[in-house]
Amino acid sequence: MSLVLIAEDEDAMLDIFAQIIEDMGHRTLRAHNGEEALLLARTQTPDLVVSDHMMPRRTGMDLLRAIRADTGLREVPFLLLSAARPQGLEEADAFLGKPVDLETFESAVRRVMRVRPPEAVAPEASLAAMSPGGTMREEMLNWVAHEIKTPLSAARLNAQVLLRKQTAQPDDADAKYAEAILRQLDRMDSLVTSILDAARLSDGKMVLHQEPGDFASFLHAVVQEWRELQPQVDFSLEGTEQPLPLIFDPERVRNILNNLLSNAVKYGGERRRVEVGLSLSPGLAVVHVRDWGQGMAASEIPNIFGRFHRAPGSGGNGHGLGLYIASALARLHGGSLSAKSNLGEGSTFSLRLPRVG
Repeated sequence: MSLVLIAEDEDAMLDIFAQIIEDMGHRTLRAHNGEEALLLARTQTPDLVVSDHMMPRRTGMDLLRAIRADTGLREVPFLLLSAARPQGLEEADAFLGKPVDLETFESAVRRVMRVRPPEAVAPEASLAAMSPGGTMREEMLNWVAHEIKTPLSAARLNAQVLLRKQTAQPDDADAKYAEAILRQLDRMDSLVTSILDAARLSDGKMVLHQEPGDFASFLHAVVQEWRELQPQVDFSLEGTEQPLPLIFDPERVRNILNNLLSNAVKYGGERRRVEVGLSLSPGLAVVHVRDWGQGMAASEIPNIFGRFHRAPGSGGNGHGLGLYIASALARLHGGSLSAKSNLGEGSTFSLRLPRVG
C-alpha cells in the first residue's frame, strides 16, 4: 500500500481527492498549504505527491522545487493540479488542469507512481519575460480560474463518484440527475475557459506550445473522436492518406477543430452530415469543415469572428466566444480562419496553417 501526500487548500477538493486515492487502495496524508506539505513529506517520505498550484505558504510549483532540491525527496513523483497553467509546469511528472475528470485523475495517479521522466524541461522564456503589468493581469486571471474552477472540479468529481456508485446500485432517476449535473458543470467549465482564453488572447498573453507532428494523423484522430462522440452524425474525411509534417500546438489546434466540428453538428440540420477535408495550397495546409444546415446570410459572415457574437437562430446557446477564440488561435499560428455560407445551404469553414519549409 503506497502513501500519497495531497496538498490542497480547499477542503472540498482535499476530501474528494483523498477519498478517490483511498478507494484506489492507498494511504493518504493531507496538507492545507505548501509549507505543511513539505514538512509532512520530510517527516514521512511519500510515494507520490498530489498538489494544487495556487496555495498559501508555498505554491504548488514552490513545493515541487523544494522537493526536487531535497536529496531525500527528489525522486518522489509529483502530480500538479491547477485551473491555470503555471510557469514551469513541465517540471512536474504530470499536470492536470481543473476541473479534473475522475478517470483521468485515477489514470494519472497510476501512471506517475510507476514512471518518472528522465529530466525536467525548463520553463518558457516568453512567460518569464512578462511585463509587470502583464504579470499582474495574468495573476488575476489565474486567481479567477482557481476560484471558479476549484469548486467546479470538486462538484464534478463528487458527481462522477455518485454516478459510479449508481452503476453498482442502479437507480435510473438518481443517475439521470447526476448526468444532468455533469452536463451543466461542463457547460460552466467551458464558459470559464473561454472567457479566460479570450482575455489572454486579447492581451497577447496566450503562449503556444508548438511541436513538429504529422498533421494528417492528428486530424484523423480528432475526427475519429467526434465519430465516437456523435455516432448519429456521418463524418466524412478526405486528404489524410499521406503524412503532412507541420509545426503546431496540438491542444490549441484541437480547440479550433472542436469548435468548428461542434458548430457543424449543432447547425447541421436534418442531414446529420459533416465533411472534413485536408488539402494543400502554396505554403499552407487547409482544413475545411462543411455542413448542410441552416447556413448564414452573407452579410452575417464578417461579424461571426467577433467577441460575444451569436448567429441568428442559435436559440441563445453558446457564449459567443468560440469562433473569436478559434480565429485568434489560427492567427497566432501564422494562419487564418474564414467562412463561406448561404442561407439554407449550410456553411464551410476553412482553417489555414503554415506548412513546414
